[in-house]
Amino acid sequence: MEEIEIPNENNQLKRPTLLTVLCILTFISSGLGCLSALLTPLFSEVVIDFLKNAPNADDASIAQTINLLQAGWKFYLITFIFASCSLTGALLMWSFKKIGFHFYALSNLGLLLVPMLILNMPVSWEGILLTSSFIAMYAVHLKFMK
Repeated sequence: MEEIEIPNENNQLKRPTLLTVLCILTFISSGLGCLSALLTPLFSEVVIDFLKNAPNADDASIAQTINLLQAGWKFYLITFIFASCSLTGALLMWSFKKIGFHFYALSNLGLLLVPMLILNMPVSWEGILLTSSFIAMYAVHLKFMK
């Protein structure tokens, strides 16, 4: 009879806590990004009407938000693809696959550039800082991935 090897705790890779936290945060943010990219074009007119009637609203930020809401399906399809690739990257890194880091990094850089290139929006320095921080924290964990 053939013996079946069952991996024990010593044979399994232990995922670092920070990598687990990063992946979970990415699952949440990328999942919401995918959902938002699909739903925003459907409900944009309702949100625009609400914003135009909102008291005490900053006109500059409302104008930028309306510009984003009226971006159209092309913008949101590209955003959905990048958010899906980011989610795929996190899933791969969860499984200790190094290629997931590259999926994640490139898709999140794309998510930073799409609003600037398609909608001529200003550079989001907060977005650059957050994205580069996550990429750097994931990069620290590349030594655990194959």
